[in-house]
Amino acid sequence: MKNISLLCASLLLFSFTLGASVHSADRRSNLLLKFISQLGGPRDFALHQVIGTRCNRYLPQSRKEACRLGVKKLIAVLDYDVIFSDNILPPWNPNNTWTPSSFVFVAFKTILIDLLSNSVTEVFLDDLNEELYRFISGTKRELNIWSVTKKYFQTDHDAARVMAALFQDTSSRKLHLAYLETAGTEGSEQFQSNKELLSRVIDTINLVLDLSEDNYRMLFYPRELQQDLNRNIYHFYVPLYLAKALAASGQPEDIAFAAPLMLTLSYEFVTASQDYRYLFSDPDSVTLVSKVKDIYAGYAGTKLGTRGMGFIPFENVRSAFERTSREGVTLLLGL
Repeated sequence: MKNISLLCASLLLFSFTLGASVHSADRRSNLLLKFISQLGGPRDFALHQVIGTRCNRYLPQSRKEACRLGVKKLIAVLDYDVIFSDNILPPWNPNNTWTPSSFVFVAFKTILIDLLSNSVTEVFLDDLNEELYRFISGTKRELNIWSVTKKYFQTDHDAARVMAALFQDTSSRKLHLAYLETAGTEGSEQFQSNKELLSRVIDTINLVLDLSEDNYRMLFYPRELQQDLNRNIYHFYVPLYLAKALAASGQPEDIAFAAPLMLTLSYEFVTASQDYRYLFSDPDSVTLVSKVKDIYAGYAGTKLGTRGMGFIPFENVRSAFERTSREGVTLLLGL
């Protein structure tokens, strides 16, 4: 029983922190993090078991094991960590003083540090910040951050790596930068100045969001997807980079596509309830449009990362998930 509790808590910690934002943190912090705040456990093993359950459920028999192996590689690529504040009260505290600010989280830790130590990153962020201010002032009518990124990191693989690592949290909390501070991560003068510059760029991005959420979608998403995705860009760029990285590591195309999609599905299904009921099972259907949009973002990212453009229409996906989750997943997998 103790092992099951460790497994549940470890996975729920990850599924929460990967998608952390101000609103999601406020909504789920009590359920997921009070219990685990003083708990260790084999997080990678837990995550592999939960995602692997979806491999077993949805992949053909001949591809189940390959999917599970792909998930193991995916977790290594994620290179994630979480730090809890030392001064938080234990989860059983009767005053209920837990807040989402009691932890910091990072994914792609090594990549983030390497990018912030790179002189090219400084030139890229300076240019991007200038372009963003031109967009805000109205002197530039259209802007797409992916296009700017490709100017400095020419391949799709490298551009996806930059987007996933540098912009993994564009909320005002900037959890990945807060992680570097809390962990005491020191680097060169270049590292420190790039970290401050990235923080300013994210502040500028939020100015764009304050003006219009439609503008925010235009900044981050391909034109074909802008109307169908939420503003939580990690749902798109994390699976996009994971798919690219898995393909580059030699994973077959179908596994480079399926493994990140199973991660997205695990996160969305587990957080579809305020308890642990969907840790290893799935909801019969998904009717909340915003949640289907986040699933669709994960699908679109993995599709773009492995098979290119040409997406199943969102309305087809929404209708399928409203009928049954299995029908929705089967549609996305092309089975």
